[in-house]
Amino acid sequence: MDPSHYKDVITPRGLKYHYYYSPARDGKRTLLFCHGFPSSARDWHRVALYFKEQGYGVIIPDMLGYGGTDRPTDPSLYIHSGMSQDIVSILDAEKIEKIIAVGHDWGSASVSRLASWYPERVTAYAFYAVPYSPPLPGDFDYNAVIASQKQQYGYELFGYWAFFNRDEAAQIMLDHIETFVTLAWQDNYQYAIDHFARTGAMERTLLEGGTSPLPSWASEADKQAFIEGFRAGGFAAPTCWYKTIVRGFISADDAQIPAERAYPPAGVPIFYGAATNDFVCLPSIGYAAFRNEHFLKGQVTEKEYDADHWLILSKADEISRDLESWIEKLTN
Repeated sequence: MDPSHYKDVITPRGLKYHYYYSPARDGKRTLLFCHGFPSSARDWHRVALYFKEQGYGVIIPDMLGYGGTDRPTDPSLYIHSGMSQDIVSILDAEKIEKIIAVGHDWGSASVSRLASWYPERVTAYAFYAVPYSPPLPGDFDYNAVIASQKQQYGYELFGYWAFFNRDEAAQIMLDHIETFVTLAWQDNYQYAIDHFARTGAMERTLLEGGTSPLPSWASEADKQAFIEGFRAGGFAAPTCWYKTIVRGFISADDAQIPAERAYPPAGVPIFYGAATNDFVCLPSIGYAAFRNEHFLKGQVTEKEYDADHWLILSKADEISRDLESWIEKLTN
């Protein structure tokens, strides 16, 4: 993406956010894109270019802990009330009142909490891979969650969270970054389950070393950009997105959300893009999430993509067209 379109803002929490911004033209809407782990604003570059060329406004922050944004290593700073305020600070800096919020992976969690803390700033929501996430219950227990997952699915979808929750994990990932990038982008479903998802699997695979082939959508340039970016910034800050939930900061923060804001406002349009080959964010979980009684009939548009977790990269063109078509229907 054009470096001249990047800006910085200091939020009320005293944190610097680095973000890409291209203003809307001809009365078009502005889209906010939120990335997940392990990523940066760059992951949205193909989708962003499409919408920029169509005249839409585009805002893509490096989320907290990534890229040119500050990288604090205190997990308590990664609560969603604070990060939602940070995002709104970017909107305020650009004098943008309302946006369509689009998220992938942890970015979907960020978009979900915008619905809780600042619903008046969002006219529609789009989620990729990860669906809308309601506030965590106050008694959230990570160990109970993965035990339930193993019983229901045959493996722990979030088994790797235990590794990310350890402070030494960041250095292990950095020391074995060539292995980690092929794990993070893994498109072999069973290999990913056995070497990424299961409890203890990721650390074991990293320490053993070795790499697997890149997926078809990733170039050597993509790989080098990933490696250079994380060698510069490390993984201590990005893994705080996991520490904050495992250590109870998120459930305590979510407890402050009023009950009437646990879900998006009734009738607000929602798009959900599921990835059929995602070994962690299973489409069945996403579909079940949107069958909740809080979502009205016809409120959610669903589309399934023949892709792994990184559908915003591998299916960028298709996603861009589908998202624009959905947005146009909102306007008409």
